[in-house]
Amino acid sequence: MKGGIYSRGKCHLCGKALKFNERKELFVCPKHEQVLGSGICLVRFGKDMNKSFTNTKQAIQFLYGLRHETVKGTYDPKDYQASKPYSFNNLSEKYLNRKRTLKSFKDKKRHIKIAQDYFQDRNIKDITGADIEDYLFSIEGISEKTRHNYKSSLHDFWNWILRRGVINTAQIPIFPEIKYELAYRTITDMKTQEAIIEKVFEISYKINPKVWFGIDLLSTYVSLRPGDLLKIKEKDIDLENGVLTIYFPTKSKNKIKTVRLLDQHIDSLKKMKKDFPALPEVFFFRHHGGIKSTKPNQPFGAKYFKKWWDKACIELGVEGLDLYGGTRHTTTTEIARRAGTENARKASAHETNKAFDRYCQFQDDTSFQMAQIVKLTFNTLNTKN
Repeated sequence: MKGGIYSRGKCHLCGKALKFNERKELFVCPKHEQVLGSGICLVRFGKDMNKSFTNTKQAIQFLYGLRHETVKGTYDPKDYQASKPYSFNNLSEKYLNRKRTLKSFKDKKRHIKIAQDYFQDRNIKDITGADIEDYLFSIEGISEKTRHNYKSSLHDFWNWILRRGVINTAQIPIFPEIKYELAYRTITDMKTQEAIIEKVFEISYKINPKVWFGIDLLSTYVSLRPGDLLKIKEKDIDLENGVLTIYFPTKSKNKIKTVRLLDQHIDSLKKMKKDFPALPEVFFFRHHGGIKSTKPNQPFGAKYFKKWWDKACIELGVEGLDLYGGTRHTTTTEIARRAGTENARKASAHETNKAFDRYCQFQDDTSFQMAQIVKLTFNTLNTKN
């Protein structure tokens, strides 16, 4: 059988090396059976495996384990290397390095780093679905949606090591089910939305007209997100055709989003381009000086529009209405009310129905129409009787 157990000990009578007797599970001299050995021994298993043990019992268990893995077809010498190439820490660091260019990298890194503290150098082949469940529910102070996000990052990691050939499909652990319900966004009516945007204009226009302009775009073109606006460069604005183009660069290709503009927004753009000229590669939504801790031509921060939206809400006494709810989702709901949910869905460019249903809080009139049919049928039957 493959592999064996060896000792550095020698017979004190003839000086020959002691040999391991697997049946008796001890070291003996080939010539003098009364001479027995003990102490430190070595397991050799092919060219890649040499491991020391302090006693034969441990060595026997280890050798039999290797033989069992060989029969099952799961033996991999890397599982036993001192450098631990298959440890959670080592593989997850390689995974993070591979994912560094992703938009979601910051969140993914946070999820994986916390998992590293929990699993450390455990071989990923030894981590079970129960282990993952215990880990996920050991994280305190998070919502079930956040817990689900932690699980998604781990699931993506395991799929990555599967594609690398570190494991096979049978070795992927069963991930626990985590149920959650996303809350509906708080929205408002169009009159309140207009009042807030007018207040933004009033308090920010003299400082930087692009604050009001960006928020007005968000409330008008519901496929736009604040992050989209921050990607727009001067060269991405086509005034002749009235089109904005937003680029989403990735390693493999460039994804784009285009928005056709109304005349009033084209006119505003023409004025701002004239008042604040810049080179084609400069970001359009940027600071123009006059504000503490900012520099001219510095791009707006991720929460800059929200900052001014919140200021306007406070001045108007509007509570609990965030930028998304007050602009994009309020307008989406109004479109559905006036033009139907299908048109609102297309306008908002939501990728899933579930996400759209959270944001559009006006359902189509199918139920109302069915109620009319039922009532009409009931009234007809009563008339006949």
